[in-house]
Amino acid sequence: MSNDAEPKVIPPLSVVKVTSDNPDWSDQKGMIFRVGYYNRNDGLDCVWLVDDNGAYGQTADQQMIRNNFTVLKLSEETDLFGDDREIIGARSP
Repeated sequence: MSNDAEPKVIPPLSVVKVTSDNPDWSDQKGMIFRVGYYNRNDGLDCVWLVDDNGAYGQTADQQMIRNNFTVLKLSEETDLFGDDREIIGARSP
């Protein structure tokens, strides 16, 4: 997906894959994450990455996602903070 097609804030539940050889991410190259709901205290530039078990384990900023990940599926989620949404659980096999 080209950067021109991506919104300024990647919506929660989007699916991203680490594709960079950047030393910060190289040991996780090929891993797939879902974008978690944003936290008001952290702001919209702090992207929480949710693993297959449903754990919010890592963060990146919007630019780091664009530079080091490929968006596999762009979510249509509109509630950025997940106020009225269920907690993101484990990913279905």
